[in-house]
Amino acid sequence: MGFKALQKSDWVNVLIAIPAGIIAALVTIGFRLAISGINGLMFTDGSDITRAFREYPLLAWPLITTVGGVVAGFILYWAMRHESRNGKMPDYLDVIDQRLPGIPVVSTLLRSLSSLASIASGGSIGREGAMVQLSALSGSLLGRFSRFSTLHQSDVIAMAAAGGLAAVYHAPFAGALFVAEIAFGVTAVQRLIPLFISASVAVLTVRSLTHYAPLYLYSSAVFSPTPSAIITVLAIGAITGILGPLFIASIDKVRKTLQPISHPALRLGLGGLAVGLVAMVSPLVLGNGFEVIDLILNNGNLHTSLLLLLVLKIVATAITVGSGAVGGLFTPSLLIGAAGGALVCTCLQWMGLDPGPMGLYAAIGMSALLAATSHAPLMSIMMAFEMTLNSSLLFPLMLATAISYVVASRFKASGTYPVLTRHNARFAAKSDFENGTVAELMCPCSKMYIDATLAEVVSEGLKQRTRFVYVVDREERFLGVVPTNVLASGIIDGTLNKESSIDAYIEHEFIVLYQQSSYEQAWATFSSSPLERLPVLENAQSRRLLGVITKAALLSKAKDFL
Repeated sequence: MGFKALQKSDWVNVLIAIPAGIIAALVTIGFRLAISGINGLMFTDGSDITRAFREYPLLAWPLITTVGGVVAGFILYWAMRHESRNGKMPDYLDVIDQRLPGIPVVSTLLRSLSSLASIASGGSIGREGAMVQLSALSGSLLGRFSRFSTLHQSDVIAMAAAGGLAAVYHAPFAGALFVAEIAFGVTAVQRLIPLFISASVAVLTVRSLTHYAPLYLYSSAVFSPTPSAIITVLAIGAITGILGPLFIASIDKVRKTLQPISHPALRLGLGGLAVGLVAMVSPLVLGNGFEVIDLILNNGNLHTSLLLLLVLKIVATAITVGSGAVGGLFTPSLLIGAAGGALVCTCLQWMGLDPGPMGLYAAIGMSALLAATSHAPLMSIMMAFEMTLNSSLLFPLMLATAISYVVASRFKASGTYPVLTRHNARFAAKSDFENGTVAELMCPCSKMYIDATLAEVVSEGLKQRTRFVYVVDREERFLGVVPTNVLASGIIDGTLNKESSIDAYIEHEFIVLYQQSSYEQAWATFSSSPLERLPVLENAQSRRLLGVITKAALLSKAKDFL
C-alpha cells in the first residue's frame, strides 16, 4: 500500500513538472522583455548596457545609476512596509527547505520591481535572482490551485525554481542540480526526476519562443592536458577558492557599513551613485556582466586590463548588493571567475608557459569561482559545461571546481545561500550521530552495593526517583537491578524485612549499553524499550558500571538533523 502511494506521488510530481517548467520559462521571458523595454526607453540600443551608457556624457553616468538606486529603494521600502504588516517574505530556498506553505505574491512582485529598477539602471547585480524568485512564485500559485492531495506546494516551487534558473542560463541539468544541492541538500533520484523534467521543459519553451543559442558557445577550442595546462587549472582552483570568500566578505563589509542608513531609497541611491563613479573608470562593471564574459571568452577588446576589471567588478557588485539591491550573484560571480581564470592564464604566459587559449581558462574560472561563492560544486560544473558546450572542458572544470570548493570551505564563509549553512549543520549533526558513542552522552548514576539492605535501596530509589536501582559488587561490576516500587510495597505491607539483604531480589537480566555502543544502537535499544534511562558498562567482559544514558539526552542529540 505504501509503495502504491509513493508511486502515485511520483507520477503527480512528474505531471506537474511540465506546466511548472513552461510557466517558469514564460516568467523569465517576460522579465527579460521588461528589462529590454525599459532600456529601450532609456537608450538608443539597450541590448548591451556597457555600451548603452556611452550614449550619455560621462558625468551623467552616476546620475543614471543614482536615480535607478533611489527608485529601487523606494519600491523596496514599500515592500518592507507591506512585510511589516503581513510578515517577512521568505526566500524561495527557505520555503523549499522548511516546506513552508507558499510564497507571498505582493512582496515578491514589489521586490522584483525593485530588482528591475536596479538592473535597468546598470546596477552590478544578476538578473537571475528576481527571475527565479518570480518563477518560484508561479510554482507556488500553481501548487496552491492544483487539486492533487499528494502534492506538496514546496515541491512545485522547487520545480519552478529549477525551471526558472534553467531558462535563464539555458542549462537544464545545472538548474535541476542547483535546487537539489542548495534547496534540498540532496541529489536523490526521486527528487531529481521532476526537477530535470521542469528544467528541460523550461529550456524547450525558451527555445520555442525566442532565438536560442548557448549563452557562451565555446566549442571550437580544445583543452589539451599538457603540464602547463594542468598547472594553470590547479592555480585557478586555488586562487578562485581564495577569491570567492573575499568577494562574499566584501559584500558583507559594505552591508555593515551602510547598515546605519535605514531608508532603502537613500541607501540604494548612495549605492547607485558609487557604482556610477566606478563605472566612469570602466563601463564594463555595469550590469550583470553577460556581455563582458562573452568578450573575455572570445578574446575581445576589453579596453581595460583584466586585473582592473576584476577589482572594479568586485567593488561594484559589493556596493550594489551590500546597499540592499534585490538580485542575484550568479552572473557577477561568473564574470569575476572568468576574469580571474583569464588573468591566471595571462600571468603564466608572461612566465613562459603556454597553457593554451585564454578563453578555456576563463570558462574554468567561471565554474570554480561560482562554486566558491555558491558552495554548489556540481551545479557550477554543469552550468559552465552547458553554457559553453565544450566537452573537452569537463575534466578541468571538475578539477578546478573541486579544488576551489575545498579551499573556499576552509575559510568557513557562509556563501551566497544561508540555507546551505543549515544543510551543512544538519549533515554534520547526522555524521556526528552516526559516528558518536554513548560514552559522550553518559552521565553519573546512583548505585548500591550488593551488601546493602532493602531499606537503603528503597531510600536511594525514592531519592533519585527511579524505578530501578543499579546494583554492583565491590569491584563496581554491574550485577543487575532492584525494582524500587516492589520493595517499597513489600516493606509497607510488612511482607518484607527492611533489614534483609537485596541479593535475593536482584533482576540479573536487564538491558544495558556499553560505552562504545553507537548512538544508533542506543536509539534502536530505546525504541524497543519503555525505559527512560539505561546503564552504561565499560565492556561485556569487565561489566564495570560507568554511568547512565537517558532517552532525553539521545533525542536532544538527534534533534539537530531530524
